[in-house]
Amino acid sequence: MPVLVTAAQTSVGRAVVRRLRGTGQVRAFVDYRDVEAAEALRAAGCVVARGTLDDEGHLETALEQVHTVVHLGGDPMTPPETVVDDAATVVSAALGAGCRRVIWPSFVGVEAPQGNAYLEACVEVESLLADAPLESIVIRRALTYGPRDPLTEALAAGAAPAQGAEATHSPLYVDDLALVLVEADRLRGLVGEIAVNVTVTGPTELLLGAFADLLTAPQRPPGPAPALDPVVAGLLGRDLVSDGGIVGPTDIPEGLQRLAAE
Repeated sequence: MPVLVTAAQTSVGRAVVRRLRGTGQVRAFVDYRDVEAAEALRAAGCVVARGTLDDEGHLETALEQVHTVVHLGGDPMTPPETVVDDAATVVSAALGAGCRRVIWPSFVGVEAPQGNAYLEACVEVESLLADAPLESIVIRRALTYGPRDPLTEALAAGAAPAQGAEATHSPLYVDDLALVLVEADRLRGLVGEIAVNVTVTGPTELLLGAFADLLTAPQRPPGPAPALDPVVAGLLGRDLVSDGGIVGPTDIPEGLQRLAAE
């Protein structure tokens, strides 16, 4: 049965679609404003629907005869209330269409949100998925970077919060996240639990300030740095590393090379 990828126009969405091609029919749900992404995904062989993640009826139609929905809405640049609302709409539409499984990338740090509204939204979505009467896979991922990713572009433009320069992260290249998302779905049948949580991080721990400097080299856009939302700045300003999870294979030098090439 087909797999549907929501927010397929995003950096991780494109990476997931690339990895899913050749495994069966791939459907892509794309923001209605991104005509270019929709055309590129159609050219790649996807069945594409355009719309918004708050349109349950449209989502349910797109999800007909779909086994798994990989829901990629809700990254750190998304307002926390939207993260929760969109996930609830996707789950409701999936149930209405008879889907069997939902996969969603959460974030490292949900075990102790400490008042961060984004992490609190991730906790709420994880609870929603755990309680839903379908299979769910939650991937708690580290700070993720990749081509055409708004947070990556903001950090490259100098937006890293000064107060968070000493925060420790394990940056995860977007294609490594896509690899785990796709493999988690492929291996899901071997796991007995209805709700599964997996953690994935990059292979190198480094300070946010150092990572931001690497992203800006060798050139930095002129003008003032963009300002991050306080919720995002607060998230980045925390130590967000985790032991015992899956470690992505792409180290920082290779990730930067691939980022520049893509």
